[in-house]
Amino acid sequence: MDKWFNHPTVLKIIALVIALLLWAVVHIDLETKPQMGTSNYNTTIIEAVTIVPVGLDTKRFKLAGMEPTVANLVVGGRITSFYNAADEDYVVNIDLSNMKAGFHEVPLSVKLPKGIQKVELFPQSVIVNIEEIMTNSFDVEVVTKGSPQAGLVVGTPVILSEPGGKVEVTLTENEMVRVKKVVVEVDLTNADKTVVSKKARLIALDSEGNEVPNAQITPETVHVEVPVNWPSKQVPLQIRYSGALPSGSSILSVEPEVEQVTVFAEQHDLERISIFDGYILDLSKVKEPGEYVIKASAIEGVKSVTPAELKVTINVENSKTKQLSALPITFQGKPLGESVKIVAPDSGKINLLVSGTESALAKLKDDDISVIANIADLPVGNHTIPLEIELPPYIYPVQNEEQTLMIEVVVEAGTTEEGEDDGDQEVIGRPEEIYPTSSPSPSTTPAPSPSPSPTPTPDGGEDPTNSGVGSGKEEEVGTGSNNSSRAETESKQKRIG
Repeated sequence: MDKWFNHPTVLKIIALVIALLLWAVVHIDLETKPQMGTSNYNTTIIEAVTIVPVGLDTKRFKLAGMEPTVANLVVGGRITSFYNAADEDYVVNIDLSNMKAGFHEVPLSVKLPKGIQKVELFPQSVIVNIEEIMTNSFDVEVVTKGSPQAGLVVGTPVILSEPGGKVEVTLTENEMVRVKKVVVEVDLTNADKTVVSKKARLIALDSEGNEVPNAQITPETVHVEVPVNWPSKQVPLQIRYSGALPSGSSILSVEPEVEQVTVFAEQHDLERISIFDGYILDLSKVKEPGEYVIKASAIEGVKSVTPAELKVTINVENSKTKQLSALPITFQGKPLGESVKIVAPDSGKINLLVSGTESALAKLKDDDISVIANIADLPVGNHTIPLEIELPPYIYPVQNEEQTLMIEVVVEAGTTEEGEDDGDQEVIGRPEEIYPTSSPSPSTTPAPSPSPSPTPTPDGGEDPTNSGVGSGKEEEVGTGSNNSSRAETESKQKRIG
């Protein structure tokens, strides 16, 4: 025996056997023997693991329901494996690939961290309800809440997004029947101007006004504007003039691109506005026929006007003159005396030289002209007063030393004899343009459908001669008056000599 242990080969064999035994002891797989209860193995319960559906064709179907929605999982493994695992590593799935609409029982499957084994899973399957998805189109309604500042009114909302007010709502068939309308809400509380919302959120509502959950709306937002402005109405426009055309030229026509404009004003001002005359054309800047742009001037009581710039087409021809004889003079107003007589001219009538285009003068008749002497509140005595001349559009009195357009009258403090003029004759019709001899005021063109008024009011505002035609034939505009009595017009022009 001693010889064996002294033999090198025997010692090598013994060493190999001992090494194999030691390797076997070290590499015993305790995981295959959980019943041994060694301290290196453990089991645990993972409760309420959310069941995650996968594989569903979400473009065509929606998972409308699942029962139950969570599972309990018992797992086992080395303690070190549990330490290395996170909660999200424990996954319970149901595979809904190729599923159609309806109710289905689907088995559960699990995905666990490395080194962890499933011991028990409850439940083993779930019941799912799959519904088919549908898409319907709806017109968007703009719903406002709150009120703007006092005196302002709300206009018609406008949706500026493409494709306008159409949106698509995607829901299951059972949910779609609840959708009655799609709205966008705009808050107008204390608004003092147009409210703009470029990304207003869309909401699907049911018949009771409650939001329908889960509605997928395309697009999700829209660009909406809610006009907030002063009260408005449409009125005829009236173009006034300043300056004069070059010598030898006369206007044949001035044609605006629109016949009516929209004025915005406080309600009490709006009620008395019947015409807008804030467009002033400076004739001295009209060098040739063509299209011009006139900017609207500020008018007292008018907050704004649309359009703010007016395009007009101007036609010009060579001017001619025409002599009119023995035109009667009509008194307007009541003097402070009892009677009034014309001293000069002694005939009580005047001759009038006018200019205009050849075609306009050819149509001119004595009946188209009114000569008015305003004698209102004249005291007793002799007076020299200017005449007011009403003429058709684009016909003008020729003002020179021989034609002063003035008369002399005497107001007497006596009893009016039977048959005499009582000094209170009112002119019929409405003068359009007033041109004092010393300082001409802007003239006007007639507006459509005028409303007669016997008492015109003198023009107000700043000097219209400050206006003119800018570069590109754009007219600068002076300031006019918004007085409706003056602004209303008929088919004649008025001059004061």
